[in-house]
Amino acid sequence: MDEGIRAVVRGGKEAKAAVDAMERRVDTATVKALKASQNLAKTSIRSGMRGRPRWDHRGKSSRTGDTVKLNLSPHHVSKGGGPGRLTGKLIKGVGGVRRPKSLPGGGYQGGVGVGGGVRNLYKKRTEAKYPYVKPGIRKAEPKMAAIWNTAWGRAIR
Repeated sequence: MDEGIRAVVRGGKEAKAAVDAMERRVDTATVKALKASQNLAKTSIRSGMRGRPRWDHRGKSSRTGDTVKLNLSPHHVSKGGGPGRLTGKLIKGVGGVRRPKSLPGGGYQGGVGVGGGVRNLYKKRTEAKYPYVKPGIRKAEPKMAAIWNTAWGRAIR
């Protein structure tokens, strides 16, 4: 009986080392899957913001930059067409967390959103009138499960 206990204890170090290695692989896979999910959501959100701009010209201002003329016909579309995209600042502002944050209880935290700066002046009004974040996330969600399953499946083997 004494030898049987020693055999179990002797294998304990190897078992702990194997579990620790798997935990590191799972953490690495989690960060990779989180970043891949963020990129998928970012791409999906941006794809919903493209399309014909609502206006074909804009005058020069300190906030929006130089004059832009697109020579579209008609010059202005009052309904539909999305938020319009003359400068692309709003689209370029959509991004994910570069370095996911490690949480105290385990796991990681990331996210996707629209940055501040110039975009901060009109991003809430634009989202209210022409939603682009929520539909983009909804469109990306079905593909996210496959990303996570693949990443974790590789990590536990």
